[in-house]
Amino acid sequence: MSSDHDHSHVSGSKLFWTIIFNLVITAAEFAGGLISGYLALLADAVHNLSDVAALVLAWLGAKGSAMPSTKRSTFGFKRIEVMTALISAVSLVVIAFFIIREAYLRYISPEPITHPWLFLSIAVIGLIGNIVSVWLLHTEKGKSLNMKTAFLHMAYDAASSVAVIIGGIIIILTGWVMIDIILSCLIALAIVYSSYSVIKEAMLVFLEAVPDGIDFDKVKRTIKSIDRVKDCHHLHIWSLSSREVALSCHVCLDEEDMKNGPEIIVEINRILAREHAIGHGTIQIERTCCETDDLNCNHQESSC
Repeated sequence: MSSDHDHSHVSGSKLFWTIIFNLVITAAEFAGGLISGYLALLADAVHNLSDVAALVLAWLGAKGSAMPSTKRSTFGFKRIEVMTALISAVSLVVIAFFIIREAYLRYISPEPITHPWLFLSIAVIGLIGNIVSVWLLHTEKGKSLNMKTAFLHMAYDAASSVAVIIGGIIIILTGWVMIDIILSCLIALAIVYSSYSVIKEAMLVFLEAVPDGIDFDKVKRTIKSIDRVKDCHHLHIWSLSSREVALSCHVCLDEEDMKNGPEIIVEINRILAREHAIGHGTIQIERTCCETDDLNCNHQESSC
């Protein structure tokens, strides 16, 4: 059994239990919010419901990205986890604006809040469930963008649960119901903030941009510094998924070094993997060098 398969199994098991915890929390918070009229608790319930959907998407993404490549999808289905992460993050932003809208309506037409000890008890139960979820996923968050998104969902939901509890205590002690509207808006803004980085990273993957943390010029200098490589052009660097980086380029060799081309390719790929964590390199050997500084050497080439 491969290491990747083991990681997928572990992630899937933890996602399953996290989904169960959040289904229970969501049902309890919806009931408590409807009975008490506490918008912040309903906002947290909606957030939890989106978490359940996000976790299901994360599970589907993890399963899909582990599927083998086919003749039609030669890179496999690695970007499924990026796609599901993007859908999840965008859905959170939509929900955040829904919460802000509801808070505005409450501000225009205030509604009474009842059963304070009920919604406070449910909020505490929700916090405990969120803490357990964060604990289950914290070791998985660095394995993919998908798991990072799932972890962010849980982390911000735990933070919002703390805010809901603080608001409940303030309402019980002072009767100041405006804190409900304020906390609902803060929760919504926190959701938007947490989603932005995921949306940005996912879009960069789909646009095949150079991944964050990789310096295009430094990679090019690394290739050109390798023994017997005279030049490097048509260099492209992109992400296959949130964890796998691919590269393609043309490298120039002298005529007498052409016979050693396969060995030089192996050496280039070894150094790229070691120094830049680029695991998928496609290198083409040529006897021509680029005469222009154009990024992809789209103009005239001449003999080395």
